[in-house]
Amino acid sequence: MSARLPETSVAEQLAASIAALRSEHLPVAVRRKCEDLLVDVVGLCVTARKEDYIKSALAGSDDEGPCTAIGHKRTFSAASAAFINGTAAHGEDFDDTFEGGPVHAGAVIVPAVLAACERHRPDGAAALLGIAIGTEVMCRLSTVVPKAVHKAGFHPTAIFGAIGAAAGVGAALGLNARQIVDALGIAASMASGIIEYLAEGAWTKRLHPGWAAQSGIRAALLARGGFLGPRTVFEGVHGLFHGFAHTTKGDYDALTAISARVGSPKR
Repeated sequence: MSARLPETSVAEQLAASIAALRSEHLPVAVRRKCEDLLVDVVGLCVTARKEDYIKSALAGSDDEGPCTAIGHKRTFSAASAAFINGTAAHGEDFDDTFEGGPVHAGAVIVPAVLAACERHRPDGAAALLGIAIGTEVMCRLSTVVPKAVHKAGFHPTAIFGAIGAAAGVGAALGLNARQIVDALGIAASMASGIIEYLAEGAWTKRLHPGWAAQSGIRAALLARGGFLGPRTVFEGVHGLFHGFAHTTKGDYDALTAISARVGSPKR
């Protein structure tokens, strides 16, 4: 272990804020935005349900479970439902966009949180909290080193989506701060998504939100089960930003100030 490791890492600061938040702390405007995202994602999934790429996504999912692929009778595991719904929500490119990244948060976070909550049965307030936190984390991650991930050849929605989904699902399922740190660290090793789809219009851009959504679920469940992730996942010399943005320098304060933006227990 290096003596240079921080006493408190960026992920630990972020996780402490996430673990302290409760749904009743969310401002009215945030609640409404989460509801808008939910309605938007459901509508997009229904619209795309008969597209060829969704037929392929369904055919490529060979597991069963209790979770809903929106617009379809067949049910799936939480991970597969999140994958299919995330792919459908982004498939026609009409989903929400945070231009600071740019990232498409709704297509990742809503499918991840909905599938996890359908499988593990927390209440609606927990789902609302998960959507709010996951969206905020994903968007804030994209501002640490603006545009750098895209310039390096990666799809920011795919990279930051896995982390945001892990945060959102972790919050919805009531993970403690240590488990959230692990979930963030695990999700970073699952993050992926190159932008070579630009060459000939391949379908891989469409699956990136779905892959990120299912990765966030898996990361959160692994962390809940005791699997360890690196606590210096963001700022570390071999961390997320080194790998996908070729730097460890960035505005990490923008990420750790999440409680002041989403809602503080002191309000």
